[in-house]
Formats: sequence, structure tokens, C-alpha cells
Amino acid sequence: MISSHAAGTPESASLSRFRKCSDYVAAGAIYGAAAWSAYAVVEFVFSSVLFRLTRPYSLFTAWHWKLTSLLAIGYLIAGPLRGTLAGLRIWRLRDSASVRVHPARVLELGASLTLALAFTINLAAVHELPYGGIWMLLSGVAFIILLAAGIGSARWIDRPGLLTNYWVISGLWLGLGQKFALESNMAAQNLTRAGSWSLPLGLGLLATAGLAIWAGRGGRWAANRWITAGSVALGAGLLLCSAVLWIAGQAGAHTASPAIASGARPNVVLIVMDTVRADHVSALGYTRDTTPNLKRLARDSVVYANAVAASDITLTSHASLFTGMYPSWHGAYCQPPEAIYGRELAKQYPTLAEVLRANGYQTVGVAANLYLRADFGLERGFDEFRIPRPVPLLPDETRHLLRRTLRRVLSFAVDTAQFDRLYSLGEDIDAALFATLQQRGKPGAPLFVFLNYMDAHFPYVPPAPYNASFPGKRARFTQDDLEAEQTLISKDQGEAAGYRPHCVSQYDGGIAYIDAQIGKVVDWLKREKAYDNTMIVVTSDHGESFGERHRVGHANSPYQNLLHVPLLIKYPRSAHPGVESRPASLIDVAPTILSAVQAPLPAALQGRGLDPGGEARTIYGETFPCPVMQPPECPNGCTAKAIFEWPMKFIASSNGKRELFDLSADPDEQRNLFIQQQERATRMDAALGAWRKVLPSQTRQNKQVDAEKRKGLEGLGYIH
Repeated sequence: MISSHAAGTPESASLSRFRKCSDYVAAGAIYGAAAWSAYAVVEFVFSSVLFRLTRPYSLFTAWHWKLTSLLAIGYLIAGPLRGTLAGLRIWRLRDSASVRVHPARVLELGASLTLALAFTINLAAVHELPYGGIWMLLSGVAFIILLAAGIGSARWIDRPGLLTNYWVISGLWLGLGQKFALESNMAAQNLTRAGSWSLPLGLGLLATAGLAIWAGRGGRWAANRWITAGSVALGAGLLLCSAVLWIAGQAGAHTASPAIASGARPNVVLIVMDTVRADHVSALGYTRDTTPNLKRLARDSVVYANAVAASDITLTSHASLFTGMYPSWHGAYCQPPEAIYGRELAKQYPTLAEVLRANGYQTVGVAANLYLRADFGLERGFDEFRIPRPVPLLPDETRHLLRRTLRRVLSFAVDTAQFDRLYSLGEDIDAALFATLQQRGKPGAPLFVFLNYMDAHFPYVPPAPYNASFPGKRARFTQDDLEAEQTLISKDQGEAAGYRPHCVSQYDGGIAYIDAQIGKVVDWLKREKAYDNTMIVVTSDHGESFGERHRVGHANSPYQNLLHVPLLIKYPRSAHPGVESRPASLIDVAPTILSAVQAPLPAALQGRGLDPGGEARTIYGETFPCPVMQPPECPNGCTAKAIFEWPMKFIASSNGKRELFDLSADPDEQRNLFIQQQERATRMDAALGAWRKVLPSQTRQNKQVDAEKRKGLEGLGYIH
């Protein structure tokens, strides 16, 4: 099925091959497979290979290869189907001059046209065009015009040369998308050198277009059987390779765990279940069995039933966890406009890892949350700190890719929620920990391990089978759908009926999945006979809102659904297990660990060791305006301070609102007692005011986040 231009055969020989409708349909299916295979390969190069090459720290994971396999299958099905329809349409045009003289060439153009139509319509359907989207739309329309002209006119069939070849179309269109994505990232940082990056790429695209026109004039390479066969082979190869790498990755995930030193000094394992609120942990009484492994661990632990986070966002809360200080002292919080995404942790205050390393501990951290990277100082003191970042399938700057639409089509056959994953799975975190210890373990040195799991975090996409552990999941629900519904909630425009059941079912599934990964770490300690002499701390940095008070996500609320967090501590030798009802703060974790291992306490610590039988005390919580979805009462974010005199809690917000709650009788904070208990409210307000008067004044920080990391935070819901 090649034209005389390619094969040098008489026109009659070419015509004899296309007599019946079935001939056109079969040839159209082959050319369609070739065109869409070419697009699949080029898209993979631009979206995954180049991402990996330009970000050496990013990793191809087993689940990435699984999803790539699904995409390859989708394209290999869509191509022949679209090509079949194109072949049928061209058969109806068989009496036109272009089809009579160049049937194979016209069928090839028809397959390319299905591709050009698909990505032009796909982009036009986007709710908000990305940066440069109008130029991409115009380029798509230009390709459609050239292809339609070639199909309908023998004079135009070869004039564009290879500019109408599916490989060239895919490369130019996706390259243009890459150019605009680069300019968008640069513009987001107000960098004047954006042109110096985009200009060479733009010139390269122009040169490619010119070369394609020159190289293909006169029909050279048109409908070439080797190009057609090679294109299909590359598409099939992408499917085969990704499937093999997926299977191999799954097999490699079950590597042997490393040995751990045993000695007189206890090991310490600090685990943060990112975004997990206390009232969704079955070890603390939640009706759904989300944490069976923590239940077992709780038998040997002290369970602090009323633990409070120092703040409501990852950066600030982890900084308090690591320093034993309140946010206003350690300084790592959102400070618009100079440091809208967060300030760096003050360098004069030592972290838990720094103190332990100075006292002979080997310190290893593995985290899923991008906020824990070096930019904010939270990695200080770790011999090795890793944030295994996966190559994403659908980062925000890829709105123009056909894989977004194809993902929705695939969702009718398989669950595609993992396409929205932008952070590592919990099992990736465990694997990175064990690999690091095998490579860098120090024989004989006690070990401090910090782990951060993120699988309960927005956009709530636990892996199977945990995505089906609890009822409420909405089929074919994507992150784009989730963000649209969250926007309505935050603007007080209503809540979709299925929003909360879906989010909570997947959130709880994510907690259950994290619990399973924690169980693997505990099992490793037991296998290595290090469990008894290891202090295990399991907590969370903050909770999550699911529409309460028109709030979604976190970093926007001083209420208990964000501040009340789980806290379990298995002391060395499982000392004094039980349930502790007196309030505790996450700033108490660092001094508790240091006291248990008999390390000196830094002078600046504000937390207290959680000794059994200690007296209850006043504790505090703080929130700061961050660039997340904020409620109508604080459209630009509010600063709020909370004081806890158990069981009473008083909140003062920068918008003037004052609230008093009795948490023992009203844990969901539905009844504001500010008027009914005016005397108590006045006293607690005065106490909070006195505390605020001694807050240190922080120097202003001009803390910028580069475009790439800004995109990462945006994808995790931290930036809106």
C-alpha cells in the first residue's frame, strides 16, 4: 500500500491496490496505527524522557510504567479505529483527482488528519487555555488546513513535503507545547532570561519545519512502507518495554531489608503520616478500620489521644516537630508577599537530626512531600535525606497532551486515578529507606530514621486494593473534577452530593495504605531483633478539611480537623504503655526523643518531655496565610492563634473573629461559647494576648521558589 512516488511503480499499479471499500478501510487502519503510534512515542519523549533527563533526581517507578502501558494500549487501539473511519471517508472521495492518483498518500494524510483534529479539539476543550494555548490552537488549525488541502487537491498533496507527516506534526506540535511551558515557568518567576531559553527552541522548530518541507518535496518518503511499519513497531515497542519494566519493577520492589545495629543506645524511628487527622485513625477510635497495624503497635505504646499540631501546613508543622518550637519562633511559615510559599527554618536553632548526629547517631530521612526539600532547611542534620520524586504522568503544564483525554476514555475500562499521582507511593518510601541503609549504613552506630508518607494527601489516590477498601468512590473522578468542586466549596457556591463521600473513602484508603507501609517497617525491626530497643514515634503534621466551614485541604484553618493529630510513642523496651488523655503538642516530640536517648536538650526548646503522669499545661497553635484555597471569610488567608487550656480552646483570628469551644463536649467545634462563657473567654483572650506580646520579631525573608518546584507545590494543592 505505497504510492508511485515512493516505489517508482506506474500509477495503475498503485490504483489496482485500492478497488474496494475494504481496501481503503484496511489501509486506513494501518496508517492510523502508524500515525497514533508516532504520536505516542513523541509524547512519551517530551513528557517523560525529557522530564527525566532535565531532572536527574526524578525516577521512573513501576507504577509509571504500568500507566505508560495503558496509554500505549489506548493509542494502539485509537489509531486503527480513527484510521478506519478516515479510510471509509476517503473511499467515498475515491473519484476525486487526488485519491485516484495518490490513494496511499491520501490515506496517510487522512490518518494524520485524525491526529491533528484530536489534539486541536482536545486543546480547545480545555476550560482555561495554558500559556501560549492560542498559538498552539492556531498551529493545529494550520495542520488541519494543510492536510485537508492535500486530501482534496492533487496540486497540494505534496507541496508541504513532510510537514504533513505524522512524525513531523507530532514533533512540531509537542515541541511548541514544550516551548510555551518553558516560557510559562520562567514568566512565573519574572525572569528576563526566558527569551534566551525559548528562542533556540523556537528556531529549532522553524528549522525542523523547513527541513521537512525541503526533504519531502516531490513526494519523497510519502506513504513509505518502512516508515509506516517502523512507526507501528515503535508504538508496539513502547507498550512492550513499559510492560516489561512494570513487571520488573514490581519484582524488584520486594528487596531484602537491611540489617540494623543492636546496642545499648536505642534506635529512633520517627514517622509522619502526612495530612492524617486524628479522628480518621482507628487506633484512636475511628469506626472504619484504617490502621490495624497501628492498633497492634499501640499495645506497646503510649497513645496521646489529644495531641495538637503547632500549625496547619507541612512546612511549619514539620519545623516545629524538628525543633521543639512554635512557628513564630522558628520562623518557617508563609509570609506573603516576600515568602508566600514559606520562609526557611531559622538557622540558629538546631534540629532533632542535628542534635542526634552530634551525639553519634546515623541520621537518614526519606520523604514524599516536596516541602521537606533543602530549600526550607528541614533536611539539616541528616547524613542522607531523600525525596524520591517520580516522573509524573499528568503535570499541570501538560493540558495540551492527548493523554489527558485518553485517560478519561481509559477510565471506562480501568481505574485511572494513579494518573493524578505526583508524589511517591509509600512502598517507594520504604524501598528508598532500605536502599539507603544498605548503601550507607554505619556498623555499630545507633540509627535515627525519619519517614514521611503522603498517600492520604490531596488528590486522594490510594493504590489498589486500598482505593476500594471503603465505600463512596466515584468512578472516573479526576483531579481536575476534584479541584473544580473544591473551588465551588471555597467560594460558598455549594457542595456536590458525592464530594465528601468520595474524598473520605479515598482518604481513608490512603491512611490504610500508609498503615500497611508502617507495618512493614515495624516487621523489619522485629526481624532484625531491634524492635524492643527502638523508640517508634508515629504522628501527623496536620489534618484535612472536606468542606467543613467552606474549607478544603489544609493551610487555612485553626480548627481541630487540621490541628488534632494522632501521636503514638513506643518507648524503648515498650515502657509504660497506655492511653494519655492530657494534651500534648508536636513541639513535645523532639525533647521526648532526646530525653529517651539521653541526649542534651537545646536551650531554645519550648516543648516538654512527655513524661508519664506529668501535669497538663497551656499549649498553642498558629496558622498563617498561605496560597491555598481559602474560605469566604478569609479570601486572602488569615493569621490565627489558638490557646488550649484543656478541654477549652480559644481562637483569635486576624479578621476579628473570636471563638471559644469545649472540646470534651464539642470535639467538632460546632458551638461557639464566646458569648455564653464571656468571663472564661476574656481570660483566655488575655492569656493569648500576653503570649503574643512575647513573640519574637522575625526579619523579612525574600524566599522565592523556582518555577519547577512551584509547579510541584501547585500540583499538590499548596498553590491556587
